[in-house]
Amino acid sequence: MKRTSKQTQPSLSRGLWPAVLIAGSILAAHGGGGADRSYHLRAVSYIGAPAPGGGLFANDFEPTRLNNRGQLAFTAEPDPIGGEAVFLATSDGIQQMMRYGQSAPGTGLSFATFELGSLGLNEAGEVALAFTLGSPPDFAPDFGPPTIGAVYRWSPETQALSPVVVPNVTAVPGGGLFRGVYFNASLNNRGDLAFTGFVDTDTGPNYGTFVQDRSGTIRSIVRPGDPAPAGATFIFAGNPAVINDRGDVIFEGHTTADPAADINDVFVKRHGASGAELVPRPTGVVQEANLFINNDGEVAFGGSVAAYPDQLGIGSVYYRRGGNPTAVVSIGDAAPGGGHFNNIPGASIGEQLSFNNRGEIAFSAATDTGDEAMYLYSSDRHTLRRVAGIGTVVMPGWTILSLEQTGVQVYPPPAGTFSGIPVCGVALNDWGQIAFAASVTDGQTVRGMLLLATPNDADAGHKQ
Repeated sequence: MKRTSKQTQPSLSRGLWPAVLIAGSILAAHGGGGADRSYHLRAVSYIGAPAPGGGLFANDFEPTRLNNRGQLAFTAEPDPIGGEAVFLATSDGIQQMMRYGQSAPGTGLSFATFELGSLGLNEAGEVALAFTLGSPPDFAPDFGPPTIGAVYRWSPETQALSPVVVPNVTAVPGGGLFRGVYFNASLNNRGDLAFTGFVDTDTGPNYGTFVQDRSGTIRSIVRPGDPAPAGATFIFAGNPAVINDRGDVIFEGHTTADPAADINDVFVKRHGASGAELVPRPTGVVQEANLFINNDGEVAFGGSVAAYPDQLGIGSVYYRRGGNPTAVVSIGDAAPGGGHFNNIPGASIGEQLSFNNRGEIAFSAATDTGDEAMYLYSSDRHTLRRVAGIGTVVMPGWTILSLEQTGVQVYPPPAGTFSGIPVCGVALNDWGQIAFAASVTDGQTVRGMLLLATPNDADAGHKQ
């Protein structure tokens, strides 16, 4: 098993890029008013910086998990552009865990070009990931169905990957073999790893939700053909599947009770329960994204009014603590700082919303005034604040130009460069730290950057 050596990110203090970027007070409105909360920003890395393992960071950053030690698991594309790699940023720097083209342990194949969705990360610094598999020379992935990929754990002690699921090798609980894996992996502090795996059915491979415990035992949470609430049957379940420290799992599923093929529901399987419970689908929502369940059993997710990929970012952010989910932010709502929300990527695009054990939800959004910003909603205070966005100073003379990502280029950007939606990734921990990507400018140059925003009163308002 090949070990990935720990490599420290070279200092950003060379040239224009200091190791720590300090912003002044960033306005963060509390709903209709209230005291501001200040954050300081730190650059984790930037497009053009040396990437551990060789080359430069060359395209974008995809931050997905941030633990309470400030460790950040993210995906990026080192040059030459053509495939992805997975990294862990800590106080000691950045290290690479794996990269496309490397041998995939236990498979006889290589890692293909794409990491599959969100990473798992716990307080011990362990990482879970799903990655496509392929063969030289092009390492082209096979998205199937089934998607030919494998699930791995990465250990900070051994600095090595160990396989959890290998297609056509790993046994499925109850019989058969996993034929592949689907998007996203989740890891709790007990070492339980939730993933989505393809299994054989009478109509061909389809996917279900499974959990591997720290001892290596895999159990089924729900698989195609299992009973669903209201007398229905699951057709598929997972993508994503997220597990909390109690062992509760939240997942998206499609059942025989759903009125159309493009309508899915959210379910929760409580640890030790015999069946899954349905989270009532909000009116008008046809698909969900960015499902989370925290250690209090609170739920957050994005809900889209159109099936992917139509009308991306058109929908709401939902919160639930028992009963029906409540829309806490929707298209058309007034936005802190002015204007109204006209795009919320987390409603329909993965990795664009995050939820913590304090009941806070971080998400990016655009407004009809042309703003793009990162926002934080508190379920305790029922407040919404703007954390950082267009115009926020990240260092003297440098400001955020967009929450859309780009590489190094001449300013102003070519026409249409920032005409999309703010797909910047987001990861949130219990101290209110938020990791996200942005494009920053000094008025002449634009550079993509991975940022970490930390509230100066990081312990304020912590749930008791």
